[in-house]
Amino acid sequence: MRERGAAWGPSLMGFIYRVLGRTGCRIVATPVILYFYVAGRRQRLASLDYLRRIWRMQGRPGRPGHRHAIRHFLAFGDSLVDKMEAWIGRIDRLQVDEIEGEAFEAMRNDRRGTLILSAHVGATEIVRAIASRHQKRRITILIHSPHAKRYNALIQRYAPQSQVSLVQVSAFNVATAAALSATIERGEWVVIMADRMPLKDTGRAIVTDFLGSPAAFPEGPFVLAAALRCPVYTLFCYKQNGRYRSQVSLLTNGVALPRHNRGAALQQLVRHYVDALQTLVLAAPYQWFNFYAYWTVDGDASGNGTK
Repeated sequence: MRERGAAWGPSLMGFIYRVLGRTGCRIVATPVILYFYVAGRRQRLASLDYLRRIWRMQGRPGRPGHRHAIRHFLAFGDSLVDKMEAWIGRIDRLQVDEIEGEAFEAMRNDRRGTLILSAHVGATEIVRAIASRHQKRRITILIHSPHAKRYNALIQRYAPQSQVSLVQVSAFNVATAAALSATIERGEWVVIMADRMPLKDTGRAIVTDFLGSPAAFPEGPFVLAAALRCPVYTLFCYKQNGRYRSQVSLLTNGVALPRHNRGAALQQLVRHYVDALQTLVLAAPYQWFNFYAYWTVDGDASGNGTK
């Protein structure tokens, strides 16, 4: 499901939401999601493979089956509606818990710009609603989708005062780092998903253990963290019992990559990020949305899933 329907999805979803509201969106989305479950064999196997790894890590008896995978898909569909409401500034209608803890207080009160490493968990766009409760902090969300302009047009149409902008990043290079450095210097928040290799990425990956097996994570976000020389936090917004909750933690106050030991320093940074991500997905397994063969490093992506 990574890019299926992505070209027309934002405009269509915006139209449906405007005409039918949240309930109508969910009603329309449900059969579409169920269709993708039936038709998307690779996505279905990936979901089953992921859930079985969760089961093993948690020591649960038995094996998850189709009803669990369907629940996973439907949670994804629900998150799309939540993202829509977050983009157009109506997420306050949902129940969004206040973030507590020293890490978020430090991030909120720091006038410096901040890099936030998130993941395809729940609806990271909820951070807009959370941030707006406290102050008008501009937020730039980096995405790999080539349809960032469509999403931004949707945001501007329904929420012209929004403090959020989506930026398409096809690769991390000097130009990208320079543009984002200026954003950080203005005291803004930059959010990037660090749990997925770009669709057409030919760059480097960092392999580390995730849910019991080696998995590849993109090097780009972590190299970017070093280039920006700013505080780096992890932030995950996920839905649990009908409420959005957030986990925030400080990853580092500034990344230093020594020339003689650059690889080890990057590996350690990725390890800290993956530890935080793994804790989250074990607590809210249906909220992680990567429907593709994730564990290809060990050759056991989804080969033992149910067809």
